[in-house]
Amino acid sequence: MDNFPVQHVMVAVDFSEMALPTALAAAQEARLHQAKLTIIHVFNPQMLNLQMPEEILPPTLDLREKLLHLAHAEMDKLHKAMDSEGMQAEMVLEESADNIGRAIAAYGKAHQADLLVVGSHGHSGLGRLLLGSVANDVLNHAHCPVLVIKHT
Repeated sequence: MDNFPVQHVMVAVDFSEMALPTALAAAQEARLHQAKLTIIHVFNPQMLNLQMPEEILPPTLDLREKLLHLAHAEMDKLHKAMDSEGMQAEMVLEESADNIGRAIAAYGKAHQADLLVVGSHGHSGLGRLLLGSVANDVLNHAHCPVLVIKHT
């Protein structure tokens, strides 16, 4: 990527166990290129059917508010991890009614990201068909290079 100037690295996270390793890989790329780093989490409450433990969150909160509460907590953890690595990162929570992968790609384009970084759970075949693939959607809709960090 020496011929391609990278000034803005954007990494999408899903708060799985892969989120931190994926964010750290993106931080290394940003550091290598002396680029801005953005960590984004896109969620679509209409697509999720989660059972939230009531002892953690009050039952009066609706699903969207619960997701936002949890997402802010997870983003705070990632922000602290980036700080401990000496890396400044812009933290973005984005809600979208669109396909999550397309929303990530669109946000990257709108905010002039030069490199998108996503994690892959390594699902293939039936797993990908049933679960969908955010990484695949980002690859298919991105305006710039995409680095996929595969975790097994």
